[in-house]
Amino acid sequence: MMPSQKIVCFLSLLVMAASCRVSNSAFAFAPGSISTATAHWAVGPASPCVAYSESSFLGEAHPATQVTLSIRQVDFFKQQLDVCEHIIIDSDNNIRLEHDHDSEGDSRKRFKEHPRCTARFGDVLLHAKNCAITSEEYQNAVQNARSIVNYVRACRESRNNVHPIRKGLTADIANALGEKSLRKFRIRQIEDGSIDAEKSDFTHEQADLEILGRLYYSAIRRSVKYLDEVGLTLDHGGFTALLALCRAASMAPGFESSSSPDCTDMAMLPPNDGARLDAALSNHFNGITAPGCRFLFSPRHGIDDTKVVGRATRLIVAFSSLGNGLVRHEFGGSLAKMNNELLVDGEDINVTFDVLFVADPSQSWYQKDSQGNFDGFREYEQRIHAATRPYDKVSLVGDSMGGSGALLFSHLATESVVAFSPQINLVGDAHVSRCDMSPGIRDRYCTRLVRSVEEAAARRTKIFVHRGVEEADVGHTDRLTSCLFANVSEGSERPAEYVKIIEHKDCPHHQIAVHLKKKGQLAHVMTCNLLGELK
Repeated sequence: MMPSQKIVCFLSLLVMAASCRVSNSAFAFAPGSISTATAHWAVGPASPCVAYSESSFLGEAHPATQVTLSIRQVDFFKQQLDVCEHIIIDSDNNIRLEHDHDSEGDSRKRFKEHPRCTARFGDVLLHAKNCAITSEEYQNAVQNARSIVNYVRACRESRNNVHPIRKGLTADIANALGEKSLRKFRIRQIEDGSIDAEKSDFTHEQADLEILGRLYYSAIRRSVKYLDEVGLTLDHGGFTALLALCRAASMAPGFESSSSPDCTDMAMLPPNDGARLDAALSNHFNGITAPGCRFLFSPRHGIDDTKVVGRATRLIVAFSSLGNGLVRHEFGGSLAKMNNELLVDGEDINVTFDVLFVADPSQSWYQKDSQGNFDGFREYEQRIHAATRPYDKVSLVGDSMGGSGALLFSHLATESVVAFSPQINLVGDAHVSRCDMSPGIRDRYCTRLVRSVEEAAARRTKIFVHRGVEEADVGHTDRLTSCLFANVSEGSERPAEYVKIIEHKDCPHHQIAVHLKKKGQLAHVMTCNLLGELK
């Protein structure tokens, strides 16, 4: 689901308030700088004195500068370090904000990558400088850039130019974010602010944003030692820059010498501290209390425990979306309603079903595994296959990223698959904001998804894809059907005959599942598609 922008400032203000307990200064980012969808780092328009644009981040010279940073000629880490140095040059040349800006009505755009999943530490700070609405925020961005340059220089001088950061820094941060006491704190926040999964399909944005604010605050507190080590501010801007710096330093040499992080096949890189850090962040920034933060089995979901006897014969696997930036297990409310209606209609507990909730806290379209490596498909497939094996009937359901997951693993279904607004082609899709998901990874995802749908259709599994009329969603379903028809040999049965695209013309946006929920139709649609032969 992609949330509305009505409360896009809420998390920023919440974390800013909390930061007063972390340091004497406020958080160095403006209201509105956190997207509720994936907590993107936001950028506003550069002031006239700022001589950089987003195009300069990608190696193209901005007309207002004399600097061309060609990442085809220098390694990625050095390119990002160069950005930091030019931030300092601007400041030293008195290119700075002359007065505070009024944030109200400020036109802003998001940093294109997820702040917890990017390695572009220089670009993050340049965005922070460009979108600063106070002189303090501007100076914090400059201070962070200066601190990183000085820290890297000192590390290289003391380590014969081998390591750009202290060896072990990334692992130390990962360990700090994985401490047992922090896990207990996270679970307590979720349980205190959680909506009963038996009664709700999706959580409210404000509830998730409040929890995200506390998770950021707790993560920053645990990272104070390492923020101080590098000399970064004790706020969201400093924390984001620290994570990006560690990611960039942890990348394999092949990644550093590529033309862009997006052009590297991260799936082929060996495990490293960067993967450990990614796993620790994924396990901290999510709304799931189940061990491992990914799978939750609910026998006879929603039915009174006293009536549950043995395993059901049917299993429904429910995949999670990005949510409001806090991944949670979804569809609990509608699935519970469906189960109870089956029990009332049949008075036979055997007609009800079990539910396996599946989530991807790394927000990687089920491409990352629990260790932070791009081996997610294999791990999820093995776990889901093992869970589905005892059942006679298996159906899958998901929304957005979860809808993609339902299609990606549709070959494991035996009855039906229901996907709401899934993404088929991740290349260029606005929902995907991980810089480490290279074109190769995204292409393989699409190929594997289409192959899974073909395998499912070959076994005559019914596949229902629901979408509204948003252009991007139409494009995804068109891509799916065109791939299915293209792979059909002459005279063979067309797999597309078992794939039904259902357009809801009254839904102009991406959130088709929420749209149906508001109309009171979600449980009915799921019942018809998932349990058609029973109703």
